[in-house]
Amino acid sequence: MVLEIWGKNQKNLSGFCLWTIVVLMTIVGHNCDKTSLDWEIAVVAWDQIELLQSNGALIGSTVKQFRSLKGLAFDNVRRQFLVSDTDQSNSNDTIYAVHLTKETEITPIITDLPDDIQSLALDPIEDVLYWTNLVNMTINYAYLNDTTYEPRVLFQFDDAKPRDIAIDVCRRYIYWTNREIPRPTIERAFLNGSNREVLIDSDLSQPSGITIDHKTHRIYWADKREGIDFRIDSADLDGNKREIVYEGVHINPYGIAVDESSIYWTDINNNALWRILKMNSVDTAPEKIRQFQERPWGIVANNIDIRNYPDCKELELLIEEYEKNNGAIEEDLISIEPVKENPFCLNGGELKGSFCACKRGFTGQYCEKERCHNFCLHGTCHLSPTGYAQCICPLGFAGSRCEKDKCSTYCLNGGTCQHIKGQLEPVCTCPGGIAGKRCQRQADFHGLCDMYCSESVSRNSYLVSKDRKWLCSCENGVFSVSKNNQTLQTLYAESSPFYDKSFVEKLTMGGDYSIMVIALISLVLLNVALIIYHCRTRPKRPIIKKRVIVNRNVTPLTYRPQPTTEQCEITIENCCNMNVCETPCFEPSSFRNKNKEDKKVLLAAMEENGEETS
Repeated sequence: MVLEIWGKNQKNLSGFCLWTIVVLMTIVGHNCDKTSLDWEIAVVAWDQIELLQSNGALIGSTVKQFRSLKGLAFDNVRRQFLVSDTDQSNSNDTIYAVHLTKETEITPIITDLPDDIQSLALDPIEDVLYWTNLVNMTINYAYLNDTTYEPRVLFQFDDAKPRDIAIDVCRRYIYWTNREIPRPTIERAFLNGSNREVLIDSDLSQPSGITIDHKTHRIYWADKREGIDFRIDSADLDGNKREIVYEGVHINPYGIAVDESSIYWTDINNNALWRILKMNSVDTAPEKIRQFQERPWGIVANNIDIRNYPDCKELELLIEEYEKNNGAIEEDLISIEPVKENPFCLNGGELKGSFCACKRGFTGQYCEKERCHNFCLHGTCHLSPTGYAQCICPLGFAGSRCEKDKCSTYCLNGGTCQHIKGQLEPVCTCPGGIAGKRCQRQADFHGLCDMYCSESVSRNSYLVSKDRKWLCSCENGVFSVSKNNQTLQTLYAESSPFYDKSFVEKLTMGGDYSIMVIALISLVLLNVALIIYHCRTRPKRPIIKKRVIVNRNVTPLTYRPQPTTEQCEITIENCCNMNVCETPCFEPSSFRNKNKEDKKVLLAAMEENGEETS
């Protein structure tokens, strides 16, 4: 029929081609507009919003017309984002509404906020926007249906520093994390600010992001622990039935989000996005699904099923009313290729004009292609909430299709790579003379210097070789090796923060008392040794071998046994009427330094006048 029209009416050729092109462009344009609605995870990183699939694959992003984004929220009713942007020149924040279905139309809502907005959350039913201010220790809000957008204070804290907030749209609560040290908490209140209550106040360090799983009625939060540790925790909406989802290291979580199957969080240490399945065990490592060039901050999940939850009927009615007044948003994926033959669609697809609207999990001209068929090279495939195929990779594999072996080219210089359960990255076993996480350094002085400077926290730091011939110097993480022409005292004076401090300050600096404790223990042991030595070397007390009875007028009081080997004991009787001077065996201290003649006189007088003694 097309050929017949071609032959009879060639002059209408240009019009026919133009009509065909317009139809195809309309279809393709519709599909491109639809792409913006098929995102599953959205993340703000520096100056744009990135729209991602649940496996981290990039779908699209907003035009780079922001300065420094941090907070992010999503309006399920109006299908728009709300972001906070900081003007670096004056440190003021502006909150924008971003309509992705209107060619990324950006509308400023609240401008020139002299604050540091950490996070955003929206109540679409009352059309109220909430945000946290960590510096002023407040939670603020504004009515978006009021053209003045007047900022108001919901909470002004004296004992809390709110970091992140989440809105329970269905049950009408606001949740937030409090990073106040030493008493961090997880709290909630009604949306009007009443009935504030602390849900969790134990085993917390620095809680950051918080989110709500409306389907399972649980909250999830990220906690930066002491040192290099972090943790993902969960509890029910009342703060009970607490569980540890995952414990790890070297990650600083900021924002957190959940969908039907997974938990996601942004990492401002490694500029990454992580994912872990809800049903995973505690020792199963999360997967890094995206690497950013800049720090990723706020994150939200596209929960398109929230309107169907039994306790969210009010939200469902509101969405239906909005769609009725503004036009419904199609969620089915329309095939780009028209159906030329056999006007029917497979796998439950619906024919719309000359095209098939495929059911979730299918694609193709006739909806004949199953999205999960041969999609994952390793691991298992399952469908995301919006129908995309995504892979759950086994240990050691990564990528959107689990196509990347993490051990491939990971260990250098002949190192052996292996995967260890619970470790985020592979582990290398290096051959002799090689060191480093990836066996990337030679284990000579140059290699040690490189490693030392990369790990050093001091601005200017030194390392001297064992033979004192070479000097390793660090400046801003860069190392250099040169001949050592400086004395140790000079090096200490330039680099050591302990130099010229008192001995006690050196021992107690940084709270390390180990050296002082060792010194005290050594001193105690030395004193004990001296006491034992003194006791063993001092003269022993004479042992009495014979008793001699001294009687008046019979035996002189000064009598002593003549043999030098014998010793005596003098027993004094009738001591009741004797004074100190009359006691024959007592020598007052006043006489100890007298000459011998005085002592003889005293003893003679005692013999003449003393009473009977025995």
